[in-house]
Amino acid sequence: MENKPKVSLIIPVKDRKEYLYHTLRTCIAQDYQNFEIIVADDASTDGTKDMVRELMKIDKRITLIDRPTRVGMRDNFEDALSRVKEGYVMAIGGDDGILPNGISRMVKTFLRTGTKLLTWCPPEYAYPIECWPNGHFSIYRRKGSYWVDSYEYLKRQTKTLAYINDKECPMFYVKGAAHISLVNAVRSRSQDGRFYSCPTPDGYSGIVLSGEVDKFYFSDEAYSIYGVSPSSQGIAYTKKDKKSVESSNEFFKFSQSQSMHKVLASQPYSPLLSLMTVDYLMTAKDLSGWKGDFPEIDFKEVIRKGIDEIARSYDDEKIMRELIILEAIAKLHNLIDFYYECLSNSKKYAFSRMDYKTAITRERLYIDVLSLGIHNIFDASYAAHNIYALKSSLGIKFYLKAFLHSISIYHKKRSAVRGDFSKELLKLKNKQ
Repeated sequence: MENKPKVSLIIPVKDRKEYLYHTLRTCIAQDYQNFEIIVADDASTDGTKDMVRELMKIDKRITLIDRPTRVGMRDNFEDALSRVKEGYVMAIGGDDGILPNGISRMVKTFLRTGTKLLTWCPPEYAYPIECWPNGHFSIYRRKGSYWVDSYEYLKRQTKTLAYINDKECPMFYVKGAAHISLVNAVRSRSQDGRFYSCPTPDGYSGIVLSGEVDKFYFSDEAYSIYGVSPSSQGIAYTKKDKKSVESSNEFFKFSQSQSMHKVLASQPYSPLLSLMTVDYLMTAKDLSGWKGDFPEIDFKEVIRKGIDEIARSYDDEKIMRELIILEAIAKLHNLIDFYYECLSNSKKYAFSRMDYKTAITRERLYIDVLSLGIHNIFDASYAAHNIYALKSSLGIKFYLKAFLHSISIYHKKRSAVRGDFSKELLKLKNKQ
């Protein structure tokens, strides 16, 4: 099987029957046979396990980890990953998917380049949600493949402090894959023999694995598709209905078992990208013999970016939790005056997601999902695959329409100020 190495896909999931069904359809459609699909169910109660068992009768490549008791995202990921013994591994969520022939094309790239760490920029599809009532669909505008220097990548993370926004991020969750030998190398460096050492498992894999290689390969050919559904944790955290609040509370409860790095004042998990990026970097740096390297982190910039994230992404009910975490970090680094100064000068902005429909940006091509008849991640996977194949033949009228709509978006994108932090400042000062 030298030219057909094993590929393992892990899908940690809880209560996503409706969306996981279409995710597994994209997996069943794969033409690569030395391929295993490990569904790690974290005690679902919505019929997810029964649905998976039915699909197992259709495709023997699917296996199910039937967990009777909830263990939380981090342990669910770790246990699923522990089942992989050889070849290449990647993970997706229960609403993501694999593009047509994605696994076989991915293997060809691994073998052709000889890389052990591969990343790409996947298309995106959102099921209808409040901010995108008709759904959302976009593909990356291909610009060529190339090698990425690991040090330069890690150095950039200390500046941008936003791992998920970096198209070159080599995390093997949706947008990357790695040889199992790299995973085992990380395990050998950790004190408890685990791979995942942070409260959330996705981005940490990209930071820690990039430090195990001198360079990794970015492919402009996508092999997977990123999905967003009402059950996505990031979406649930921004919603106020009972089910979403219960889901978020349960997620945070399990996340409390692992605090953030000591340079972040050992605070409980925070969803701020700036703090997660620092947590991933510093946790990886502490691993015995880890080969990665990056410049010193500027904690003034961490505080500044953290406040900006809060101002633009969270409603008033969730702001105080994140501000208290940032306050503790500022105190640890003797930056409390700087923290209050930033807070005094900041404004809170109304949060909204732009409905691009048909548009072109520097990195992406946005297409109205209704015009393509896309209703789920399976439909979106084939649409993306076909558009990549036909994009060069799209007519000038399409691009003109997209360009004009882009101009319209540019003028609408300015956020409206929704107040300042005076109320939160008063609470924080009264707490002293």
